[in-house]
Amino acid sequence: MANATHGDGLRDDLRTLIAAIDHSFAQLPPPGDTPQPVDQIHSQLRRSWGDFVKLLGLGPKSETRQCPACGGIGMRAASRCGHCWAKLELLPPTTVAAAAPPSPPAGDAAKAA
Repeated sequence: MANATHGDGLRDDLRTLIAAIDHSFAQLPPPGDTPQPVDQIHSQLRRSWGDFVKLLGLGPKSETRQCPACGGIGMRAASRCGHCWAKLELLPPTTVAAAAPPSPPAGDAAKAA
């Protein structure tokens, strides 16, 4: 349901931001390499981040294609162009892996077990 509230451009921006923050998390020292309070803060932050990403419910990026008649961009599975209403050739379905929240670093998974 969350996907209905975000436009494609906003979802793309959110995906970019999520990737940047995930990269920053990867730069943190693994739990056990820092004093205990810092480890707890890192673990809590990573858990909260995973919960936030799940709550966003972005899912995979929408598949689009260009209309051969007018050049408008529309959904890949569409049978008619949303801009000029030209009939579109149906394309075979593609398989897209479901988007999953970022997995915690190995140190966090071991602590949770």
